[in-house]
Amino acid sequence: MRLYALRHGQSEVNSKNIFGGWIDVHLTEKGLKQAKNSAVLIKEHCEKNGLELPKVGYTSRLVRTEETMREILKEFGKDPEFHIVSGPEPPKVEHLDNGKFEVYQSWRLNERHYGSWQGQSKHKMMEEVGAEQYMYIRRDYFGKPPQADLTKEMVQNFDQGDTGYEFKEPNRHEKYLQEELSHDDLPNGESLYDVVQRVNPLLEKLILPNLKKFGDGIIVGHGSTVRSLLKILEGVSDSDIKDVNIPNAIPLVIELDEDFKFVRKYYLDPESAKVNAELVRKEGLKE
Repeated sequence: MRLYALRHGQSEVNSKNIFGGWIDVHLTEKGLKQAKNSAVLIKEHCEKNGLELPKVGYTSRLVRTEETMREILKEFGKDPEFHIVSGPEPPKVEHLDNGKFEVYQSWRLNERHYGSWQGQSKHKMMEEVGAEQYMYIRRDYFGKPPQADLTKEMVQNFDQGDTGYEFKEPNRHEKYLQEELSHDDLPNGESLYDVVQRVNPLLEKLILPNLKKFGDGIIVGHGSTVRSLLKILEGVSDSDIKDVNIPNAIPLVIELDEDFKFVRKYYLDPESAKVNAELVRKEGLKE
């Protein structure tokens, strides 16, 4: 069984080296092209190895993952049907609509919430706290930024004019109304450990059961959510996870056996993945 996991294509904040987190930015033109290329890589891999294309998809609730998924499915020749998943118990999927490609969207696959660092230049934050603390908060499994003040760093209905924040998190009462009604506990700042805790229930209760029932799946997430998947499925240690860097829009195939035990993983473009993962590692250390 296979999960095709990838980070979204380049976004507007990626191109400016800014902490994105839960800020709802779009893909750049480069990001759209990256998304299409990722679909081509998956198609070529499936054709070469006699495999069927993924049967069901998953994204976060952030638009950059939806835009990436739409580009991929356009290349697959599939018409998506999106479903928001909220609450403690994901839906049990009994069958797939053969006329649509089912995509389940969950806040549990959102990027790590970068707290008050959201919308800030990575290099600026590195200069403020120093390289050692910066790398601890950014890469360590338990490193956690200061909590966001959502009265300032979230779009308010009464906002007018310059707020001092170029990028702000969308108003949760609008963007995440379904989650509020389901009493989901949404974060204001997270470590990677926190992300793993929220990803795991979705993986165990929705993604893996669907994998066994329907066949291979595709997850379009974020750097932190793909790292979380590897932490859970591959069993990467707390200390080693800091060295795992996820490039934009290069599919990572995670193979599992019938008992969901990890078999192996590999990128469909390993050379590009290696080069771009190193660029991710260095983000913020230089302007």
